[in-house]
Amino acid sequence: MFAEESYGVGTCGEFWLEALSRLAHHVPGDTDGLDLSRTVEEARGERDDRRLRERCLGTLLDFADREGKRLVLGVENLNMMFSDMTDPEAGWCLRKTLQTEPQIMLVGSATSRFGEIDRPDRALYDLFRVLTPRPLDRKESAVLCETVAGRPVEPGAARRLQIITGGSPRLLAIMARFAAETSYGALMADLLDLVDEHTAYFKSHLESLPAQERRVYLALLELWRPSTAREVAQRARIDTSACSAQLRRLIERGVVSKAGGTARRRQYYASERLYAIYHLLRRSRGADGLAQALVAFMEAYYAKGELEGLVDRMVADAAALDPAIRHLCDATLHHLSRSPVLASHFLREHPGYVADDVTEAIAALGELQNQAKEVSAQLEHRHVRDMPEIWDDLVRKSETAERLVAKKVPAMRGVSGSFAGALMGKAVGLYGLGQLEEALDACDDSIRKFGANGRDDVLAFAMTLRGVVLHSMRRTADEMDAYDALDQRFGSGDELPVHARVLLASARLLNARALVHTGRPDESIAELDRLVEHFGESPVAEIREAVVQGLLLKATVLAGLRRGLEQRATYDEVLRRLDESDRLAEASEGPAWNKADTLGRRAQVNMLRSLASVSLGDQPSAVGDIRTVLEIIPELADFPEGLIGNLVGASLILGLDQMATLIRESPSSGRLLPLTTALELDMGLEPKVAIEVRKVAEDIQRDLANLKQLQSAVQSEVSR
Repeated sequence: MFAEESYGVGTCGEFWLEALSRLAHHVPGDTDGLDLSRTVEEARGERDDRRLRERCLGTLLDFADREGKRLVLGVENLNMMFSDMTDPEAGWCLRKTLQTEPQIMLVGSATSRFGEIDRPDRALYDLFRVLTPRPLDRKESAVLCETVAGRPVEPGAARRLQIITGGSPRLLAIMARFAAETSYGALMADLLDLVDEHTAYFKSHLESLPAQERRVYLALLELWRPSTAREVAQRARIDTSACSAQLRRLIERGVVSKAGGTARRRQYYASERLYAIYHLLRRSRGADGLAQALVAFMEAYYAKGELEGLVDRMVADAAALDPAIRHLCDATLHHLSRSPVLASHFLREHPGYVADDVTEAIAALGELQNQAKEVSAQLEHRHVRDMPEIWDDLVRKSETAERLVAKKVPAMRGVSGSFAGALMGKAVGLYGLGQLEEALDACDDSIRKFGANGRDDVLAFAMTLRGVVLHSMRRTADEMDAYDALDQRFGSGDELPVHARVLLASARLLNARALVHTGRPDESIAELDRLVEHFGESPVAEIREAVVQGLLLKATVLAGLRRGLEQRATYDEVLRRLDESDRLAEASEGPAWNKADTLGRRAQVNMLRSLASVSLGDQPSAVGDIRTVLEIIPELADFPEGLIGNLVGASLILGLDQMATLIRESPSSGRLLPLTTALELDMGLEPKVAIEVRKVAEDIQRDLANLKQLQSAVQSEVSR
């Protein structure tokens, strides 16, 4: 294994000298008369690079022959090594050896792709099998963080680490050692230590970029927030069109991502925000600059509750700090007080750190809320046709007030949510009135305004409602595009409020249904699998219900594809989740789940599973499920929709006599008397029952006759 940075390697001979030196470090001083350490010391005195290469490489190959093994060279930061090579022929020399000496392999790493492996005129082109680690997803990030930290990591913390690192495995490993609870002094020391320890790695990431791309990338890091190409170009002091071209290249490298905006005003941000924090810390000048960098890190790394706790400890510990650190701590607190996430906490708990302009902004927000209440009161007393006009008035007032706030304190732009609420209220109101085109325009307006300003909950609601509106307009293709955009933007939405996550889960279900309606069952199943993957472990009742609905839809789709085993396994999963919901309801203090509803749902699912078992030729399992259904029925106030029809259908497959026997021997015999009577009549028997029961039984008999006719037609079609 080479050192992480092999600064002494500038020629091909020095490369093999480094390899020999590393081998000598791990091998005893004398192996069959071969003293590697002595050979290394003698080789260091060789000034001719060709003779140095031949001697070191020859010694390595001799060692491999003696051991009867191949040699594997592990070289980190290949991009840095080749950028520092002083001999332009070194790469070609190394290529020749690696291609002609089967005893030697090279496994390398690089912080990014680089010219030596990408350009056809360079020595290492097409020499390596190149593997590019993809960003880790939420679950993978949690596994890596827990492994590195050696302790359980709270899911929200793992998600924030994934966001701050862009899912980069190496950056995740670097960050995982940070604790969620720490003092301000310890946080500052740890963060500065992190920067010092990994400066070479961070620098290599920046220096691997071509000069013009690096200029644009650094401008984006300094802006910190999602920014348009024009804003980046102004910071980088280059032409906007040239900046756009460089941003496209940076996106292809994976170091920059799109962040919403509109088609004409697309916004961009650094994929791995830890680089931005590193850059801010390295460029900080004075306490105020360092405080800004620390705040950037804290806002990205900690959840709202953790930030509030850290602020409280900082305030409590401030008096005991060294004067220099106290100055930095105060500057950090003043910057934090302007954060939209912490503004209300500072006003309530630490008003002494709140600047006058923030206090004025809060007063303006209070006035805005009063105006909103007045307009809402009007909505309760005005005719329905006046609602769009009233909403327009509230939107105008809300936007005016929030512009005033943003002018006073830019960091608090959109913090009240009144403008967002007004705009979305208008969209919902128009949808309720059936004014679909106007509702769609209101959704699009919300998406444009809140696509990149941090109001993810509003954006999620607007994007979901847009899909619902398009569904009502029968624009199925556009509806699916809307849900795809929602998925790309939020995924599982771990960092969103509960109501927004409910919307995301519902949107996945709606998209799956749209895929079924357009004849794309396999894609629908994949979408439903993502629904379960992202939301399956949620404790929220509404999300659990969306997951159960999704699994039932999946089972229906699988039935249409004649994938009976998977269909039955899906029903197994639904029943497991219903049991889990009952346990959660019993453990909670509130009525999070109605157990009577789960009994009815369980009867339906057991019935459907029995039909799936029948289709697989597994009659014993089918009979077992039907017995379960018959035991549940007496506990139900009403029959679940379709249950009687399914029992009738099952009787044709299992046999009328067997179904009648099952019912008579069950606790449901009384409630299902009309059904057993119909079965007995169809078998030629004359049961003695009340006239009312017989009339209902005759209706069921007609249904049986229709089902038999349909069954016969299907069998004839199959035979033909």
